[in-house]
This record gives sequence, C-alpha cells and structure tokens, in this order.
Amino acid sequence: MPYTHVVFDLDGTLLNTLEDLARTGNYVCAANGWPTFAHDAYRFKVGNGIPKLIERIVPAEYAYDSHVLEATYTAFCSYYDAHKEDHTCPYPGVLDMLDALSAQEVQLAVLSNKDHMAVVPLVEHYFGNRFCVVQGRTDAFPPKPAAPATLHVLAEMGADPAHTLYVGDSNVDVATGHNAGLSVAGVSWGFRGRSELEAAGADVIVDTPAELTQLIINGRVSS
Repeated sequence: MPYTHVVFDLDGTLLNTLEDLARTGNYVCAANGWPTFAHDAYRFKVGNGIPKLIERIVPAEYAYDSHVLEATYTAFCSYYDAHKEDHTCPYPGVLDMLDALSAQEVQLAVLSNKDHMAVVPLVEHYFGNRFCVVQGRTDAFPPKPAAPATLHVLAEMGADPAHTLYVGDSNVDVATGHNAGLSVAGVSWGFRGRSELEAAGADVIVDTPAELTQLIINGRVSS
C-alpha cells in the first residue's frame, strides 16, 4: 500500500550535519583542554540528542559532574547556534524527493532528537514549508526512541499508523518507528550505514532518495 504520511529523522537522513556537529563538539572540548575526536567518530556519538552527545565527549572523570555537563551543554548549544549552517546541507536528491512526495499529497513531518530550538530554524532554512509538523527534543517528551514524541507527531498530522512510514539512518530510528507501531525505512546514505540498519531490523533499506520516493508512492521499490 502507498504511504499517506511520512515522518523523517533530520540529521543523517535529510541533512548532512556531521561536519558542524563535529566542529562544535571539538570546539567545546578544546576550550576545556580536553581531547578532541576525529570528525568521523561523531557518526556514533550523535543520534540520541545533545545531552547524550555531551556525555559522550566529556572526559570520564566528569561523567557524573552535573555542573560540568550543564556548562558544556550550554557552550555547545551557543556555538552550534552560530555555526549550524556553516557546512550543513541536504543530501543530494532529498529536495527533489520531498517535492515529488508533496506533489502526490503525501503529508511530511520531521522528528529529531536535536533540540527543538535548533531544529525549527534548520528546517525552515533548508526546506521552507515542505513539512506540516516539525518536532525536536523538548522536555515535554523523552527523547527517541521512546514512543511519546512520535505519537504526538502522528496525532498532529492526523496520521493512520498503518499508512505511515518512519524514515531514518540509525538503530535509534529503527527503534523509534517500531516503538510507535510504524514501518521503518532505513537510508544507507546517512551517518550509520546499511549494516547497522540491517542489524536493527529496518523493514526496508534504500540507497537513494529516488528509491525512497518509489517506496512511499508505490508501496515498494521497483526492481
């Protein structure tokens, strides 16, 4: 069956934000005199929200120091807010995919573990009004993969879970969709790659936005 509603993850799915996230993480580490990380390492540090990212980059001796974690979180958000569009861009083919889906009257939403105050301007800047619901992390809901935020987005869209697809690039996204009773399409072009999506149990994995367009409109990927 074709899908009438689609909920997209943001980082690693629609936008390649890795460079700006890595630069921000390393900026706050260097400012504190802590070790920095290869940018590619951030592929596995992001995905569970900025508070969890902070826990993953601070040295072990500060892992339970709430003052250090809070100060690092504040510094990260401040720097990222000023630099979140320095290197970020949509993945090739994503804009064409979104426009093709909109032309078929498929309703589109974004659900991200990135802080809501960062998600909204990023989506507006790169995608305009292509999404009817945009939801980032807030204190109102636990972060993905817990179901409440996803269920909130479905309610805001008026979506039937049986005809809604969740799309993401990581094991967090696979769990997010399944926890809310949705089918999940994994995208291999993102941060984590095909092997993680397969291990996590994605219902289908696509390699290009064009394949994802076929899946959503036709209910399958043409051979």
